[in-house]
Amino acid sequence: MLLRTLKQWIPLAIAVTGLCLLVYTSVQQNYRQSLNDPQIQMAEDAAAMLEEGASVSSVVPQGTVDIAQSLAPWISVYTASGTPAASSGLLGGSLPLFPQGVFDTSSWGALIIGHHLNAAPENENRFSWQPQDNVREAVVLVYYSSSKGSGYVAAGRNMREVEDRESTLSQLVFLAWIAILAATFLAYFFLDWVLSSTH
Repeated sequence: MLLRTLKQWIPLAIAVTGLCLLVYTSVQQNYRQSLNDPQIQMAEDAAAMLEEGASVSSVVPQGTVDIAQSLAPWISVYTASGTPAASSGLLGGSLPLFPQGVFDTSSWGALIIGHHLNAAPENENRFSWQPQDNVREAVVLVYYSSSKGSGYVAAGRNMREVEDRESTLSQLVFLAWIAILAATFLAYFFLDWVLSSTH
């Protein structure tokens, strides 16, 4: 009877697993993509101002943010070669220095970046940056070009809170998956037992 129940239950278990993965992926991507919202506005607006002739100092906010600790968004301006020119965010007292690969515009526009979906315009790169083991930043990098030259504007913020939410989400979905699998198996087994006992 156990084997018979398993044969009937396994297709349902596969469907439940797929639905749980879909729920997790959908919510996780919503968390991750929403994390970019302030940075998109900040980086795009700053890049537009620079293209209109604004100075670097006018688009970088006064004051500094310790990006390893603070959840506040920050903004940086980089030269065409990727050298930091000014930043409101500091890491260990230094301007944020990205890997050169993120400035390679030929790779921009890819549908999937790392583990998250990327729906950025062609002049933007949206990525997760981990400069230290305990620091992860959600960064939006925008290319600009003006009569004064070209370069990049980056806006980022710490991912700590969203990663905590993702961790909680994974635990909840895992527990729900186990509970649903157990409940459906027991229901199948009980019904099979009832039907078998009535014959």
